[in-house]
Amino acid sequence: MQSTLKLWPWITVVAMTLSLYGLFGLVAIFSHILAATKNPRLVSIGLSLLSALNKTFWFPMLIVAVNITLWAFISYWRINSGDVAFNPFLPKDLGREVLTFTIAFTGLWLLNLSVKLFGLQVPTFHPEKENLFWAFESALFGSLEEITWRAYVLNAIGGVWGLLASAFGFGLHHLGSSWQHAIYAFVAGLILGGVYMKTEAFWGVFFAHGLYNFTATVWLILKAKGGGA
Repeated sequence: MQSTLKLWPWITVVAMTLSLYGLFGLVAIFSHILAATKNPRLVSIGLSLLSALNKTFWFPMLIVAVNITLWAFISYWRINSGDVAFNPFLPKDLGREVLTFTIAFTGLWLLNLSVKLFGLQVPTFHPEKENLFWAFESALFGSLEEITWRAYVLNAIGGVWGLLASAFGFGLHHLGSSWQHAIYAFVAGLILGGVYMKTEAFWGVFFAHGLYNFTATVWLILKAKGGGA
C-alpha cells in the first residue's frame, strides 16, 4: 500500500494530463504547429479546433468540473488509504492566510506591472468579453484553478518538482491564448506555488488569484472606456 501511495501522485498528474486541461493544451500546441506551416487549409483546421474549445461558454466550466471531480475522487482514495496528511483545505490561522493572500496578490500585480513597464504584450482570447460579467467569471475561474494546480498537482508531487509541474501545467492551460500568455501564466504559477509552499495556507492563494483576475479585468475595462492603449 505504501509503495502505491508513493506512485499515486505521479499517476494523478498523468490522469490530469489526459483530462480536458491536457486536451486543451494539446489542441493549442497542435493548432500553433499547423499555423506555422502557413498552409491555409491546415491553418483553418487549427483555428477551427481552437474556436470549438474557446467560443463556447460551457467548455471552461466543464474543464473546472472534471478536474475538481478528479481531484475529489483521488483525494478521497488517498486519505482513506492512510495518507491523512493530504488535506490542503484545512484553513491555517487567520494571520497566515491574510499574509499569504497579501504576498500572492501583490506578487501577481507586480508581475502584471512589470510586463507593462517593459512594453511586453500578452495577447489573450476574446478581449471583447472584458466586461463586468467577465470580471466575475474570471475571478471564479482563477480561484477554482488554484484547486487544480496548487491544492491538487503541487500537493500531489510536492517539493520543487511539484512547484515546476503545477506552474508548467498552469502555463500549458493558457497556451491557447498565446505563447506569451503561457509564459506569463507559468511565472504567475511559480509565484502562487512558491508562496503556497512557504505558508501552506491554501485559502490565501485561492482568494488572491480570484481577486487579481477580477481587478485586472476591471482595470482593462476602465482602460478601454478611457481610450487607453
